[in-house]
Amino acid sequence: MNLYLAEFYANWNAKLQAIEGDELAKVYDRYITAFVIYNNLYNEVPEMLTRQGIPLPNRLFDNKMATDLVVQYLGAQNILDILMQNHRLDSINDIIRLINQEVFHIKIYLGQHQRNEDLKLLAELNANNPTKKATAILKVLYYVRCNIFHGHKNFEEYQRMLVEPLFRILEVINIELYNTLQN
Repeated sequence: MNLYLAEFYANWNAKLQAIEGDELAKVYDRYITAFVIYNNLYNEVPEMLTRQGIPLPNRLFDNKMATDLVVQYLGAQNILDILMQNHRLDSINDIIRLINQEVFHIKIYLGQHQRNEDLKLLAELNANNPTKKATAILKVLYYVRCNIFHGHKNFEEYQRMLVEPLFRILEVINIELYNTLQN
């Protein structure tokens, strides 16, 4: 791993640790800051896979780097194991419940809810196949990030139900991805 990434990781983790408080804006700040860290980490993954001799497509899309390539690099079962070891299964189950009950729409296109896409995502989150499940978890992290950055929404207190468990999952993924990139 390059020195720049190590410094970036340390600096942004310090920013993350400095976000104190339980206000909804702070909840969002923690998630967004953690995603900035994740974004920089997953951008290192293609180079690491190439070093391992794994062929990559000619064109890499951000969403695929944040999901499929991270699963390929860390291993699907490893992702699920670290989430379980860090007591994040409740967070995953919270997200499943929220999608199932249509409390939140995860896949949105041009401002329109894509329920069929959410149902596919829900099936993948409930899958017994580790690759489908791990990839679906990362997709939810990515799609919600896209919704926050590109959507037009007001902060509403009920959004805490989604953002807090996503942050708890992302926090664990970031640590695992950083540690793996260091090796």
